[in-house]
Amino acid sequence: MGFFCCERALGCRAIMPLLITLIAFVTSNFGSKWCSFVYRVVEIDSSKINKDLNSYFFVSRDIGLWSYEGIDDSDYDDDLSYGHEHLGKCYLYPDDLEFDDYFEFARIMSCLTAILGGGTAIVLIASTFCPFGKCVHLILSFVLIATAIVEGLTQLIYFSSFCGGGNDDSEDFVKVSCNASWGSSLSIATTFIWLMGACAISSATSARNAQNTREKREYEEPLVVSTGTSL
Repeated sequence: MGFFCCERALGCRAIMPLLITLIAFVTSNFGSKWCSFVYRVVEIDSSKINKDLNSYFFVSRDIGLWSYEGIDDSDYDDDLSYGHEHLGKCYLYPDDLEFDDYFEFARIMSCLTAILGGGTAIVLIASTFCPFGKCVHLILSFVLIATAIVEGLTQLIYFSSFCGGGNDDSEDFVKVSCNASWGSSLSIATTFIWLMGACAISSATSARNAQNTREKREYEEPLVVSTGTSL
């Protein structure tokens, strides 16, 4: 009786898609939540440079969706003896800093990726012992495909004003652009890992359904008994 109760559970077949999904979840969050998503390059006309421009955010550095990386301030001001203290550390953006729609959208996509991927992982854990039907696992496959698309949309940060996209700054002596850093590169790789997870779920579900069909046929196959009589 217990076998028929849980005949639709994936069991050990859920391990591979679950492992792939968890790897994608970790790499996605590690890449997008750190302060090295892209490298922001700032070029300033040295003849017009001043302390105000140099002291805030008009220096080249790694930036993320939620924080930015500290730099060696002594490279820009010889009077700073504590410059090395900020190097390599992550700092949250100031509260009064405004972001454009592209930047905010990339942030939303980052959060949505974590929600969709984390939710899928939870359902996959439950599917090892819960009798979910094929429809549920089909939905999970589509969710991971959608997660891959959402992951890719975090790259819209390159179109933000932080990366020089649509920048209408009247200070034409300031040029801003962004190059790929390890965070955005990891995010692109994670897009394909999400897709691998979707394929793994589909494969595990197909194997489970094939086994259930085979066992059902064996269970329902009529017993033929030869009487040994002849006319």
